[in-house]
Parts: sequence; structure tokens; C-alpha cells
Amino acid sequence: MRVALVHLGKKENLRELLRALSPWVEEAREEGARLLLLPELILGKRLEEGLEESLGELAETSQLFLLAGLLAQGPRNRLRVFPKGPHYDKIHPYLALGEEGDEGVEPGEGPVVWEFQGRRFGLALCYDLDFPELFRSYALMGAEVFLVGSAWPGEYQELLAVLARARAAENQAYLLLANRADTGSPSLAVAPDGRLLASRRKEGLLVVDLDLGFLEEYRARYPILRHRRPEAYRL
Repeated sequence: MRVALVHLGKKENLRELLRALSPWVEEAREEGARLLLLPELILGKRLEEGLEESLGELAETSQLFLLAGLLAQGPRNRLRVFPKGPHYDKIHPYLALGEEGDEGVEPGEGPVVWEFQGRRFGLALCYDLDFPELFRSYALMGAEVFLVGSAWPGEYQELLAVLARARAAENQAYLLLANRADTGSPSLAVAPDGRLLASRRKEGLLVVDLDLGFLEEYRARYPILRHRRPEAYRL
């Protein structure tokens, strides 16, 4: 399965976003990708009239599924599948002392799995990476790929790489993370065994082939999910 993500800086308005995004959507389609993952809060922490309608139209005309991070009513920090699909509201708002984060944003209620082409994708946003319980829940729900929109601060980019690789390896799932280019941290693609497959630091497209045959063989040969003993460490 071929998928793509775009390393994209925060845009100031809808027109600027669509102007930047349109050529990458076309390139992703020409490369044979079926979905394109965008970063968290692509227009920042503000509601923008017409944003969701415009992304839905772009997804329909390009025949791609777009997953975009945006601020929704509530307010909620949301990752939504366009043109027609579920949405995930960030469960873990980022509220660090002395840093800008998700102040005033209501937390989401639970994990969301998106079923696409017979596969299951777990949706997440940025700070969620610090919470392994969410990703283990997705793995137990049958997810094989994690799709993460992010605006991860550049000063913590080493931590980002550690957490992304750990969440993929401990759950034997692919992890794709589209990061905002203005933060200083890269976008990443990680294999089920924790290998870093690709990264990007400049604005633009990252196309990744997911070898789902390898994933199935790896899980069968090294079945850590089946070897869990929750009765031994349940609180």
C-alpha cells in the first residue's frame, strides 16, 4: 500500500493553505498514493470558515483521502478524514508549564480506528505519542498503521524520534507522522520493527510504501501482542 504525508508549515489562511497544498496533492496522486496525511493544526489555533468544505472538495476531486489536523468547534484539536470519514479529537491536550499548547481545548473521548482498504488505522495527534496506552489500545483493536498529525517543538526532536520508533516497535505497526515544518522537527515514517524508513525536514511530500506482508510475517514470527499477560500487571 502506497501512502504519503506532507511536511507543511502552518498557513495564515485558507487560500494560502490550498495554494501550497494543491501541487502536493496532485503529486501524491500521480505517485499512486491513496491517502495523504497532513500535520496538526495546519491553520493554527483558530476556526476558519470553509476549511472543512474546501478540504472535502479537494479530496473528492483528487480521489485521495486527506487527513488534516484542524481546530474544530468545542474547541477540539481534531484530525479528520476527508472527504467522508471519521474524526479523532486529541485525547491528551499539551499543557506544559511556560509553553504554548492546547490551553482552552477540550480533550477527546477515546481512540478512533479508521478502516480503509481492508486495513485498520489508528489516529492520533502529537502529544499523544507520550502515552503508550493509546497506541497499545489501537494495536489490540487490530490497527496495523498509526497516522499521527503533529506540531512537535524542534527542541524536543530527539524525543520525538525515540517515541515514534517505540510506539511502532512495541505494537508492531507502521507509524506515519506528518509534522508542521515551522516547528523545527521532521516528519517521519517508521516500520513495525522500529526502523526509521524515511524523514523529511523541508516542506514537501514524503511517499512511503507499506509492506503489509512484512508486517504480517513479522507479527507471526515475533508475536509480542499474543505474549502479553495483562493479569500479571493489571492495577
